[in-house]
Amino acid sequence: MEESDLTVLFKPFPTSSTSIDPIDHSDAVVDQQSDTWNRSCSTQIPGSPISQSESIVLGVLLQPEYLSPVVARADVIYDSDTTGLEISREDVGCIGEFLTYQISRRLIIRNIPRNPKRDQAVEQSIWSLQKLPVEDDKVSPQSSSLIVVVPHIPDQPTEWPFYLPDVRAFAIEIAGSKLSIHHLARTRPTLSHTKSFHNPTADVDSERSQRMFKRMLEVLKKRFEKPDYIKRVNHDTVVARERYQKVYQDLKAKHADRLCRIFAMNGYEGKGCREVDKIFEELGIASFCICLWEEIYEIPTAARRNGYYNEVVRSKASSEPLSQFVGFADLGCGSGVLTDVLLQEGWPGYGIDARSRKIWKSFDDYVQSHLTESILIPYVIDQTPTGSEDDASYRSDKMDPFYTIPGSPHTYHSGHFANGTFLICNHGDELTAWTPLLASLSQSPFIVVPCCSFNLAGRRFRAQRPLCQVEGERSRESSKRSTYQLLINYVENLCNEIGVVPQKEWLRIPSTRNLAIIGRTYGPGSKLSKDLKKDESRQAIVKEIIRREGGTEGWNAMVAKLKERQPSGADDGHSRCS
Repeated sequence: MEESDLTVLFKPFPTSSTSIDPIDHSDAVVDQQSDTWNRSCSTQIPGSPISQSESIVLGVLLQPEYLSPVVARADVIYDSDTTGLEISREDVGCIGEFLTYQISRRLIIRNIPRNPKRDQAVEQSIWSLQKLPVEDDKVSPQSSSLIVVVPHIPDQPTEWPFYLPDVRAFAIEIAGSKLSIHHLARTRPTLSHTKSFHNPTADVDSERSQRMFKRMLEVLKKRFEKPDYIKRVNHDTVVARERYQKVYQDLKAKHADRLCRIFAMNGYEGKGCREVDKIFEELGIASFCICLWEEIYEIPTAARRNGYYNEVVRSKASSEPLSQFVGFADLGCGSGVLTDVLLQEGWPGYGIDARSRKIWKSFDDYVQSHLTESILIPYVIDQTPTGSEDDASYRSDKMDPFYTIPGSPHTYHSGHFANGTFLICNHGDELTAWTPLLASLSQSPFIVVPCCSFNLAGRRFRAQRPLCQVEGERSRESSKRSTYQLLINYVENLCNEIGVVPQKEWLRIPSTRNLAIIGRTYGPGSKLSKDLKKDESRQAIVKEIIRREGGTEGWNAMVAKLKERQPSGADDGHSRCS
């Protein structure tokens, strides 16, 4: 590691003597090399305009989650471009100045860790400096800039954040086609000749900071090589990332340990990380639903958790009947984790599945009473559980969606939902295509997270009909798409046919099948309505879609076979038609 040229240009400000240090360093000798910059690593990059170079570097620094897996995001709490540049020598983020460079912008960000119990949030100052024109300078001022990052941490803290380089500051220099990262070592007290004391930073991995700088250099180089790169997907288009991550952290702290113990009690801890991942997947979906519901129904979180939910709902204007949260129905609830978390958080609803899980008995009595083993036979199809007309009349006469048939040991669900019930289908497979159709019959909002491709008869298929093709798209282009992408297009087009405006959100959950399709508005700009006068026309539209898609022959046989199959784990994969 060589000394950097920045050392000559750097003029440090006097350090403040008011910093609090719980360790007595009276017998220590302060390292006099604390103002020396060292070059950590460097590489060659394509030449870029100065404005583009600054934008690329700031883009990486403002997305620390790509540099460290323990960081969730960075929040910008100050930007001189919007509030004006303020510089104070007493500012903890202002450590000095660089000759021949002029400050053009300052940002202050707060790094938010994924696990607040383990890591602390840390603020950092990001200084953008542009090189002043200097006579006989070999580097063009249009292609030379410096980005300096200073953590707002005392120079001798008791513990240094694990996700930050263990340095006082670091700088990213772009000089022509060369990209370099330099660092300023922290002031470290050394042992005196007469006494010894424990330095809490002495055991820090000396290679960790260098690895972090190399990782940063790799990411920066890729960004410079592809400056016009556009992400394939965009997160946080429906729910703000800050709100979602806050709710997710709260739910994880409140429920994760309890749910992990329940899984362990039922013997699922030995099945690898797959079963445990399902807990955090369901917590992520629960967090998204809660954020979405609080936005749609305008129910304050504090009021809901303090038991004032009913009063808040009753106080809503009667002119908007579906602005009230009617409840949720988790179709194909599997292990029941999602239903459990939502119920525990005060949201009324229930979960149904064709097979009960032994893990259900580990939930409290209230949750168990809202998890039902039930076979879903949609009332709009021509088949009945036993095929007799008496079954059809018995089912249609029941206002309660749950019903039984004499001689059958099973409980059935007719697919009737109270108007406005929020339907959830997370990896429901056989129910994926059915969810928007059932929601349209009751003019209900819904969320679908597709996984495996099944048609309306419950058989695996690859959606290749014109329904799943975008207008003007050639069949050859469609054939290049994956079965998963075709399924997404298929569900989207079903939504369009029934008059719902679909929204897509790539969820932040530990699953490769993380796209959610949300339907909450029917018709352009119109809100949900429970206009019962149009019930017959909605049924006619759904029945026409069923007829065109090949009918539902074999649905009962599929459900019966699924019912007989024994679950292999807490969730039995994704085949869980209710």
